[in-house]
Amino acid sequence: MSFCFIIFIIKMMLRKFNVITMLRNIGSCFDSYYHICGIFLILIFSSPAHAQPRYFETEISDQISVEIKQHPSTGQSVIVWIAPDFGFRDSHHKMAAILAESNLEVWMIDMNETLFLSRGSKAMREIDGKYIADLINSAATKTSKKVILMSGFYGAIPVLEGARYWQMNNIGKDYLQAAILFSPSLYLGVPKLGDDPQFLPIVKKTNIPIIIFQGAANASRWQVGNLVSRLHSAGSAAYLTLMPNIASLFYGDERSEDQQNYFISVPKRITQLTRILDPLPDKPVSDVTATTPVNVTSIDINLRPYQGTVKTSPIQLKDINNKAYDISSFKGKVTLLNFWATWCPPCVEEIPSLNHLQKLIDHPDFELISINYVEDTETVKAFTKNIKVEFPVLMDETGEVSRDWKILVLPSTYVIGLDGKIAYGVNAAIEWDSKQTVQQIKNLLPP
Repeated sequence: MSFCFIIFIIKMMLRKFNVITMLRNIGSCFDSYYHICGIFLILIFSSPAHAQPRYFETEISDQISVEIKQHPSTGQSVIVWIAPDFGFRDSHHKMAAILAESNLEVWMIDMNETLFLSRGSKAMREIDGKYIADLINSAATKTSKKVILMSGFYGAIPVLEGARYWQMNNIGKDYLQAAILFSPSLYLGVPKLGDDPQFLPIVKKTNIPIIIFQGAANASRWQVGNLVSRLHSAGSAAYLTLMPNIASLFYGDERSEDQQNYFISVPKRITQLTRILDPLPDKPVSDVTATTPVNVTSIDINLRPYQGTVKTSPIQLKDINNKAYDISSFKGKVTLLNFWATWCPPCVEEIPSLNHLQKLIDHPDFELISINYVEDTETVKAFTKNIKVEFPVLMDETGEVSRDWKILVLPSTYVIGLDGKIAYGVNAAIEWDSKQTVQQIKNLLPP
């Protein structure tokens, strides 16, 4: 067994040489026992180190111990990946492995589990920035690498809060390189349907380099331009990349060929962008006084009277059967206009109640129309073979109609009265066949 041990030592000391060939030559010179031993060592140690993730713990403020899943690599940067509001999924772990194979080390941290917080946007707002700052310091100290923060959706909130906290307490240090955000949600809250969202104060306080990968098939894409403008105003070198035909890289593992190709291309894109990043600013942005927002609401649970600013606008779209719809005016009918997507679980959940609502009302002056957000006809047709949809499905393949109606979250639904004005709105999935909701719509109809 001593010979095997010697091979092991040689392997560790001469990693940069062609050790595999050397071991094979050595094995061929000895009897079968040592030959087998040499082959065994080849199989174990020829695997790249970054292919083997490991778990360890590090301590941060308030004597909190954080479990980290590390995907090691030999590169010069380490990504500190903070789990988004819905936590890590299999697709996140697959992406971490691909990043490590591209020489980007990854630390995966779920702060919700660490702090015993529930899932959702509210919890993301409760994570103290000092914890993220501690993780930046820990990653830099343990690896001697530049640090890149990363998250998505509402996970962008603690990332930016943590980056600013780190800047304020580490003046003159430069090992924080940038933040990478996937379709970030940096809103004070979900606005009333038909209103523009207000951004969190941290946006105006952020001047570190930011790389944004925005899903072009995600309704938030129409607000990302406003986000980038605000970041630029604060001094951030913000780079925006629209991901075509993608709502999210991490919703599930079932991706089209184009989406899969983009998924595996992300590490290369990140590497290319990090090469052109501006240097980290010496100091954070001066503090910005937060103002109390007005009309910022949570997700709706009932159909509520409409108070938004958007007004009805013409719709010219084709449905999944290529039938053209040209709606220049909504007057004369009570119209329920539902914006949705097949990849959106709440959207799918409310379809049966919408089917039932249409049967319960059964009035010649009532029309239920849905508008699918940025998907292709084949995808929606395949979906309707499994899920029964008993109302027209119009295809908003460019998303421009949804933009005009200020759709930020899916599903979102407008109820338009006989006068052509919006009477009710809801920015969530609800029980459309509930007694209260049915009566609200019937009250808009003539006897």
